[in-house]
Amino acid sequence: MIHFRLISKEIGFILGLEAFLIFISALVSGYYHEPVAGYIWISGGITLAAGILLSWYGYGTTVKNVTKKDSILTVIIAWILFSIFGALPFFISGAIPSVTNAFFETISGLTTTGSTILTNVEIMPKGLLFWRSLIQWLGGLGMIVFVLAFIPLIEGGSSYLLEDETSGIFRDKFRPRVGQIAKRLWFIYLGFTAALAILLRLGPMNTFDACCHAFTTMSTGGFSTKNTSIAYWNSAYVEYVIAIFSLIGAINFTLWYFFFKRNFKRLLKDEELRWFLGIVIIVTFIVTFSLLYNKEYDNFADSFRVSFFHVATIFNFSTADFTQWGPFFLLIVSFLVLIGGCGGSTSGGLKMMRFVILSKNAMYEFNRQIHPKAIIPVRINGNAVSNNIVQRVLAFAFLYIATIFISIGVFTATGIKYEDAWGISLSGIGNIGPGFGDFGPAGNFSTMTGFAKWYYSFLMVAGRLELFTVLILFTPGFWKK
Repeated sequence: MIHFRLISKEIGFILGLEAFLIFISALVSGYYHEPVAGYIWISGGITLAAGILLSWYGYGTTVKNVTKKDSILTVIIAWILFSIFGALPFFISGAIPSVTNAFFETISGLTTTGSTILTNVEIMPKGLLFWRSLIQWLGGLGMIVFVLAFIPLIEGGSSYLLEDETSGIFRDKFRPRVGQIAKRLWFIYLGFTAALAILLRLGPMNTFDACCHAFTTMSTGGFSTKNTSIAYWNSAYVEYVIAIFSLIGAINFTLWYFFFKRNFKRLLKDEELRWFLGIVIIVTFIVTFSLLYNKEYDNFADSFRVSFFHVATIFNFSTADFTQWGPFFLLIVSFLVLIGGCGGSTSGGLKMMRFVILSKNAMYEFNRQIHPKAIIPVRINGNAVSNNIVQRVLAFAFLYIATIFISIGVFTATGIKYEDAWGISLSGIGNIGPGFGDFGPAGNFSTMTGFAKWYYSFLMVAGRLELFTVLILFTPGFWKK
């Protein structure tokens, strides 16, 4: 059976955390003497009241046998309610007067997708811009992982929660408990964010912009406080710093854990990381020389700077409208957005580990055809990958591609051009940046129909929670005892 009172108690804790973060945004707004500060306080109060009510309903509930269903429902309901209450500061203040748009902006931030309906970011109050960046940062490693670091949610079922919200194929087994794992990962994440904020502040950014961009860079989200994004500063220093920390965010955070434990060999020998960095380097130079060949830039330094920045950030941030570079670059963008970053990172996409397994399995299949009796397993980091994992990766990849094509059909049915529908389907399920055409870096998502925005919101959540966690709700077997 499903333990709804237990789920209610845990979600109450999560909404309490959200209320605390909203209050921080209200303090920022008050610091700048903004009239919307009062509305942000009200939003936090409503969220806190809802959290207390849900916690009270589940108060005293203890369950010995926590099920996988409890974990899945906790994660999904928590993400939906967090987005609903997270939209209150935008809606109540009147900054985003549409419920649909306010929810869209919030879920885009929380899933670290970075798609926006705002046509003029710079007129937004600083308190709301700070909240917009903060929820993107929180969604980077996951709000439930954050709560697990400080509150023992679902005793005996915390590992389920960690599995359902985080990404990746292999999750390294640590000696400490789940709460200690989550705490260490978040301290690493916080440390990188603080270091990035300091480095950006040493450049042309002021303190507010440095903090907001540190939040959205480490989460590989892409929200900016400026209409022209990073191009506003026209600074090579800013671009290289953000590009490097975007790569850090796109690497499996368990590797950073081992790195700070001085287990450097673990980082150097990781096969997924080598593939990821290899693709970044190769694609960067391909784009660099292509831009020079097409005379988009006059010299190698500028061409390399633009190429490395966009490839490293996987086109979340932008300093140029890459959709104007021609169809070859759209192919490059599609490839990068489809793959995304490493498993266990803040980046989205299919994930590099799955790409490696699929690539190796396809290559080994030729040998299996020649030697049908031979046992040729896929190996990662020298270890054989079980057939169960390979089958799961194949199933996920099929579902991922199928969802993309279904989404293209849905978006074209609402009047969106095919090329644009392809771009936003990739960006939505991959939680990576802008799309193509009208939804590219020079545009926004405000022209979408209401239905398209709600579907895109669903797509972002499904992609962030790795499809199975969300789509399993639509199977009859999930609801049977």
